[in-house]
Amino acid sequence: MAGKIDWEQLAQQLGTLAPDGERGGSEVAQQAIEALLGEDELRAAVDYYVCDGRGSQVARSVLGLLRPWCAMQRCYEIYKSAAPMSDKEAAINLLCAIADSRAIPWIDEFLADSEAGIQNWGVGVLDQLLWGGGVEEEECAALLEVARHHSSHFVRERAAWIDNFLKRRKA
Repeated sequence: MAGKIDWEQLAQQLGTLAPDGERGGSEVAQQAIEALLGEDELRAAVDYYVCDGRGSQVARSVLGLLRPWCAMQRCYEIYKSAAPMSDKEAAINLLCAIADSRAIPWIDEFLADSEAGIQNWGVGVLDQLLWGGGVEEEECAALLEVARHHSSHFVRERAAWIDNFLKRRKA
């Protein structure tokens, strides 16, 4: 009962093989699954989520588990495109679930957007990065300051919530 995956080739592709052994782990598993699915499928999963097709929450969950860079980039591309505002908001909503530190430079742009929905989801990305995205407070200090003094009441409230969360986490 042979499988269709050439695990040795995949390990070579990922650079996990060494003369004295090999490495594995969760990060390697995520990279392997990304490689098996392929960038086109992962980007298509973003599009499927944005279009709110049946099963879109499964797509969101898979993307949230893997946090593939190509999916983050696709979310940003949709935001920058001429797509309907609802699609742009859905893309940034998804970014809340899949973003890692590579998305930090985009948050300032989201907060400066003229659309309230974009601003709201932008502070949501900041919130989620600090809550569970492996980002330290120092990396986002300037963005938190912008959010604290934002013209939007919602964004300011969310910044206050983030501040309280960070205080509780330190305690």
